[in-house]
Amino acid sequence: MPNGTTTSPERKAIPLDELSTQVQLSKQTIVRWVDRHLIDADLYWSLSDENEEIRMIELTDDTLAYLSDFAADYREDVVSRTEARRILKQIDRKKIKKLIRAGDVEDVEVDEETRIVVGSLEDYLMQRERQEEEPEE
Repeated sequence: MPNGTTTSPERKAIPLDELSTQVQLSKQTIVRWVDRHLIDADLYWSLSDENEEIRMIELTDDTLAYLSDFAADYREDVVSRTEARRILKQIDRKKIKKLIRAGDVEDVEVDEETRIVVGSLEDYLMQRERQEEEPEE
């Protein structure tokens, strides 16, 4: 580069909904990771072609590749019920037990302790986010 100038990697913007589906993480989790600077991305609001507000995320291809790999590993992880409540942003222990009994989240036994599969929590969150976005009739 002339005169010692450098270029930063090109960032591209994609709808947060699209990224959520692509990496199989809830929008809540992605936003939390951006807010905590765990991934290098910027969030902002934009207007769609239908003139509706949509949440956008701007990131590099390298960040997207990292996020995709990390998300796959994260979904395979298991957490305690306490951590599951934190991920779901719910305080009530009974709610987690109800989700397990209903089969809405997947649990496994690890060293005689019930652990929750993170991927099932993310699937549950994504389902809730879709339901919240559906227009009410």
